[in-house]
Amino acid sequence: MKGKKKRKSSAIWAPPEAEPLCEPAASPEPTPIKDPAPKQHAADQSDVEEAAVEEEICEPLDETCFYIQVSAKHMIFASPVFKRILTGCWKESIAYLEKGSVEITAENWDIEAFLVVLHAIHGKYKDIPRKLTLEMLAKVAVIADYYECKEPLHLITDIWVSSMEERIPATYSRDLILWLWVSWFFQLPSQFEESTSAVMSCSENVIGGWELPIPDRVIGLMNKSREEAINNLVHLLHATLEAFLSRSQGCSFECSSIMYGALTIHMESIDILSPKRAARFPNLNYNDLTQKVLSFTSPQWYDLSSGDSGYRIVYDHACPNSSFASIFADLNVCVQGLDLNSIDSF
Repeated sequence: MKGKKKRKSSAIWAPPEAEPLCEPAASPEPTPIKDPAPKQHAADQSDVEEAAVEEEICEPLDETCFYIQVSAKHMIFASPVFKRILTGCWKESIAYLEKGSVEITAENWDIEAFLVVLHAIHGKYKDIPRKLTLEMLAKVAVIADYYECKEPLHLITDIWVSSMEERIPATYSRDLILWLWVSWFFQLPSQFEESTSAVMSCSENVIGGWELPIPDRVIGLMNKSREEAINNLVHLLHATLEAFLSRSQGCSFECSSIMYGALTIHMESIDILSPKRAARFPNLNYNDLTQKVLSFTSPQWYDLSSGDSGYRIVYDHACPNSSFASIFADLNVCVQGLDLNSIDSF
């Protein structure tokens, strides 16, 4: 492996039976996860150093380039992407068939995450860390997803997940989306259900993928479930209000009237009385909305005829419809997470 200064890239030189080196020449700064678009080019092996010198003269010396020697046989077997590159009708495949080796440039990958994937492809599990951060595991998953080489990572996935220190956040955040991505890619049912529940419950707007390769069908299902949950709650509140207005709910005229007035005030205070919300409910968080509903204060009841002192005496009104805590007792504070097994995997 050789290092030189140029745009950040990892050049994979693939002779027929080569083995990857274990360590890079240098470690670049961590880069944020995004859906990359690696480039490939073919170069004559004997001209690599000469071309490198020319590139150094023409390009600014801003970042590090790593050369990693790998086995074409292993890459073709593990990755359909590399198989297409090396055996298809690409210029890289022509160079590989003619010379027995080829240089392929891959840009925008984190070098440590890239080496983890390459070690797994070559079966060098002793060189793979047993403990990864959530950020690094997500980067490994992005690279493996891009090159379609998930299978070699199966043997070590359970070790990574069990040693993970970061827990799934209960608030909407970048780490929560990383957990969503990791649990989807590595097919972790319980973590996927928990992370999707948190995302749908805590998101205040339309859910996006944060530039991660989370399938559109997963994003679509989460948005649909979030919107349905909020819509059902808003509909329940309006239906309850209508029931008090029509006196179909409440034990008496006084009971229905008092509860109707109290519920109207509460709904207005959280901006869901009128007009009704748009279908996608912007700036509305299901978890917060549920907590507010569960905190609605119920009116107090007084007995004006009690005693001769003239003081009103508070008493317990036995009607179950006179207490918001009773009316909304069955509300779920979180949206039910998605079932991984019910979604078609890739």
